Amino acid sequence: MQRSLGKMTVYQLFDWRNRASDSIQQTVAEFLELGDAIATRWIQTAKGLMLLQMAPENPASGAVYLFDRQREVWYMLSFEGCEDQFTSASFDRIFCEYKLFSYVDQPGLLLSQLRLADA
Repeated sequence: MQRSLGKMTVYQLFDWRNRASDSIQQTVAEFLELGDAIATRWIQTAKGLMLLQMAPENPASGAVYLFDRQREVWYMLSFEGCEDQFTSASFDRIFCEYKLFSYVDQPGLLLSQLRLADA
């Protein structure tokens, strides 16, 4: 099946194991602070957490991130047709179309699609 935004690619961003966070809320707050951003979508399971992060003044600046709670690693999901220009509505569409909940529920599935981010 052809997907509307083409192929999805996953980039590992941050190993978060050396960060002292008392809660998942603190982990997310620290991550969002890195980009002076807000989370307009937050989907969480026992193993993973997915965010749509965007600049507060630009509702079409969203990028999709996933935190693997077991490995304590942040990933960015990139799509051929859109990387960091998601709106909340377009995220909702691709969340269903690309079955992104499966990655929130089982973040290890990302490893088969992983590419190393440019240093």
